[in-house]
Amino acid sequence: MIKLLDTNLYVGSLLDSEYFFKDNWAVVHATQTVHYKLLGWNKTTNKSDKNHEHYIYFENESKLSLSWVDGAPHLYKWSGTETFNKILDFIDKWINGKNVLVHCDQGFSRSPSLCLLYLAKRANVLSKDSFEEVRRDFVEVYSEYIPGRLAKYINNNWHSLG
Repeated sequence: MIKLLDTNLYVGSLLDSEYFFKDNWAVVHATQTVHYKLLGWNKTTNKSDKNHEHYIYFENESKLSLSWVDGAPHLYKWSGTETFNKILDFIDKWINGKNVLVHCDQGFSRSPSLCLLYLAKRANVLSKDSFEEVRRDFVEVYSEYIPGRLAKYINNNWHSLG
């Protein structure tokens, strides 16, 4: 887990999330693993219904979970820019009073992409002219960033997000 710049925003992996269910933390779980667990679903016997109101997005107090997996760009398109803006709103809601951890399974693609988006579009600590410009700056802050398909979605929708 790494603190990003001079903010209360942290990026990490699934392993990091296991230690941060405390009062002074808000958490964005950008992974289907946690999302299914929070909703009592599994991939075989109690599979989720794609029409369920929380199929992609679930927010409960200081926890937000997303049913996102790497390599599934249809989930981001299906989520739409509205979901991304709700994620940024969630971070905004908590960042001044709590530390905010954004994590995915490995901490390489989904969670840093969301942090990059927040730092550019809401915190205004990174340039927000284009995704490519922000990505170059963000790699200086978080060298483990390996943009995946979520980054492609963000790049294609840069001006609609935030």
